[in-house]
Amino acid sequence: MKRETINILLTIIAIIPSTFFMFISVYGIINILSRFDIKDSLLLSSMLFGIFGYVGLLMNLKQNKEIKNELLNFVFLSLGIIGFVMFNSFEGGTKAWKWIFTIEEPDEWLIFVGPILITILITIMKGKRLTTMYKNNKG
Repeated sequence: MKRETINILLTIIAIIPSTFFMFISVYGIINILSRFDIKDSLLLSSMLFGIFGYVGLLMNLKQNKEIKNELLNFVFLSLGIIGFVMFNSFEGGTKAWKWIFTIEEPDEWLIFVGPILITILITIMKGKRLTTMYKNNKG
């Protein structure tokens, strides 16, 4: 299989469960903004970053982009990863991280953690591609 095909398949596999989390994030943002308190800022930012990550996954479906679009896609995917880490750290704490690392319920774990693992993989591949594109354009 070509690298682009694998990239698109991985992206689609990540988008399917991520769509559910994106809708929950939008609902959460609406609720937070309706009764905003400054202590909700970290939760709000983590949800916004998660939505940026979702947009990054959607952007990743388009292959062979210019370097500016690739860089923007890389930033959006990275923000999604940051949002995931923030949300788990601030809302779930050590209990959430323990659940992620012990893999007690593999089916639930794949639905919740699978998309972020795929996003991390795609982000690493995109970082390598950006580095190559930058070196080719510079030289």
